[in-house]
Amino acid sequence: MLKPLLLGASLAAILAGCASHPTQPLDQRLLGEWQGTRDKNGPCQFFTWNSSFRADGRFEISFFADEQRTRLIQTERGTWTAHDGKNHLTTDGVKTTEVYDYRFVDADTVEYVSIKADPAADCQADYRFTEHRVGR
Repeated sequence: MLKPLLLGASLAAILAGCASHPTQPLDQRLLGEWQGTRDKNGPCQFFTWNSSFRADGRFEISFFADEQRTRLIQTERGTWTAHDGKNHLTTDGVKTTEVYDYRFVDADTVEYVSIKADPAADCQADYRFTEHRVGR
């Protein structure tokens, strides 16, 4: 009786450990904290954001209505993968995965261009942006 229970518990622990690691590769250069700003004079509503990309394949992006990042609009969380110059973001509760081409300008600056946007995104016209690493 005890042996099947231990075997079941061991299997559950192994599966839980596998679930916490991303199955797709992550570009390690993108790990960490980043900030971006939408162009004030562009075709879309201005906002700024803070993003965090974790090694466990999770991301968090908080959007703000002001440059000082004091007026929170919303925070999105989800999963991400990045490899071969493509970053895939799937927000929790959203069926569509957003896909961005990216390239590093330098170690702390990344340029993104959307190639597959969420159809519900607030502005379809504005999907070229730059993020800057925070705290390095």
